[in-house]
Amino acid sequence: MSKIGIFYGSTTTNTIGVVATLTDELSKAGFQVDRYDVADGNLKSMNDYNLLILATPTWSGGELQDDWKHVFEQFESLDFTGKRVALLGIGDQLNYPDHFADAIAELADCVYLGGGQIVGRWPTDGYKFRHSAAVEDDLFIGLVVDQYSEKELTAGRIRKWTGMLRQEFAGL
Repeated sequence: MSKIGIFYGSTTTNTIGVVATLTDELSKAGFQVDRYDVADGNLKSMNDYNLLILATPTWSGGELQDDWKHVFEQFESLDFTGKRVALLGIGDQLNYPDHFADAIAELADCVYLGGGQIVGRWPTDGYKFRHSAAVEDDLFIGLVVDQYSEKELTAGRIRKWTGMLRQEFAGL
């Protein structure tokens, strides 16, 4: 099966834990998975993959996580032509219902501008938020999990999303 590069930023252990669970599920599905903490600044490794997963929590009023902020200029300059990119957002719909998982929209904008294809859209059904920049055509632009008020749903959502990605990543 294909190689996937997961690039993530994490201030707390929430994103790291979600990425670890996702890595396990993808490995069970037959993918070879490499993980990169963007705090290391090594975004050029993205060029080694045709399949990418970008993961970030959203902070405060919809802000991108600090490690992603520090490498954002480099990220904006990447060429995503020919790449399929899935997005993973960690948000808090209870405390931030007006900015739920907004940060993945910033990452998506760069992928679109860089010629990449976004895959892995996820239904908004079952979530309780007022607004999210991560919603397009009534779907999240990637998997969104809430480790604060719906942690018990995360593993099941990841399993289902992995099945979706397996189909959308097929052939690469």
